[in-house]
Amino acid sequence: MKNKIAIASAFLAASSFSFAEIALTEGLSVEGFVDTSYTDSSAGDASFDLNEVEISFLFESGAVSAQIDTQYTLNDNEDGYDGELDQAFISYDAYGVTVSAGGMDSQLGFEAFEAPGLYTNSLAYGASQLPGTDIGVKVTKQLDEVSSLGVALVDEGSFIGDESAAGDTVVEVAYGRDLGNGFGAFVGYRSDVAGDDLINAYVTYETGALLLAAEIVDGEEDTDLQLLANYAYADNASVTVRYTKEENGLAADDDLDIITVAHNLALADNLRLTTELSDNGQDDDEYEFGVSLLFTF
Repeated sequence: MKNKIAIASAFLAASSFSFAEIALTEGLSVEGFVDTSYTDSSAGDASFDLNEVEISFLFESGAVSAQIDTQYTLNDNEDGYDGELDQAFISYDAYGVTVSAGGMDSQLGFEAFEAPGLYTNSLAYGASQLPGTDIGVKVTKQLDEVSSLGVALVDEGSFIGDESAAGDTVVEVAYGRDLGNGFGAFVGYRSDVAGDDLINAYVTYETGALLLAAEIVDGEEDTDLQLLANYAYADNASVTVRYTKEENGLAADDDLDIITVAHNLALADNLRLTTELSDNGQDDDEYEFGVSLLFTF
């Protein structure tokens, strides 16, 4: 459902997870997901939540395609739910080049933006420097069998529901390559009108049932790091261990060092149960626990 440049070919394959992509007409189909969870911590703030419901409409006719993602999410104040567009863009394929225009997710970041593409319940970075969704134009090309390139010109922060930064035009470049022998590499760059340019790079190594990944997100002031290992011990189950070092605008001695352990179990092709335990990165040894149930269609 997202349009990042991917280099990890078996991404979450061990969970046997899939979208049904229900055909409505010859050129129109729909898919989506429902993400629910129970969370608790040593601070005693337990809660049941409907995290997100997303429905995507996919249109395809020859060289032209379009995608509209509608989502219903818990709002920032956690006192209600908001419905909005997540992505809405049109694409045209010609001579091995895809040109897309509209509201699109960024190509940067190892992690997916939403639950169906995650190894864990939580995102790696609590206050991520990585961009989200913007309105713009993107050109992507599969350079050869092992590498791809994406270049986008976007109006930063201009998407529906986030007009605060509209008017700041930035450039985003993403390059991914399969290095062979299980190795893959990605490097991305995003300019900023204020001079806070962002560099994102990660490498992956895949052998059998084991996937390893290391990522760095380097901004003008902060540098964040993620190390992840995922092991599929069965056709429908895997274990993930993740270490995150996040500066988060804090002093160097106050960086957040977070360890997360998660277990994925595919109860069916379109139903996944994920349990997770992590510390909070602080010195008070508080922990956070979560169980999520994810249904896709």
